[in-house]
Amino acid sequence: MRLDPDAVAATGSTLAGIAQRMAADVAELDATVAGAANPWGEDESGSAFALAYQAILGHALGALGSYVQQMGDAAVSLTVQARAVAMADLAAASDLSSSGSPFPGSASPGGLP
Repeated sequence: MRLDPDAVAATGSTLAGIAQRMAADVAELDATVAGAANPWGEDESGSAFALAYQAILGHALGALGSYVQQMGDAAVSLTVQARAVAMADLAAASDLSSSGSPFPGSASPGGLP
């Protein structure tokens, strides 16, 4: 398996940016529909619609918030894993170069004398 830690870290960074933009969009949506500037109107039908819509909207905003959190968590995981792979590769390369042998623990390939 080949993994490019830089590409994985870049993907994590991109995903983090998407999660941040989504969080801002969800906050803006929440402020618009639940804020003081009532977009539903002050009449009877607007008030009735707002009651029904806001109950559903609360659930939808909760779900969107959860999704944003999951995307942020995935972004962090990608970045952490990319760093771990890069560090493991560096450690393995260091072990190989310090042993003087391409096969650690043996004098020749396959451990044969």
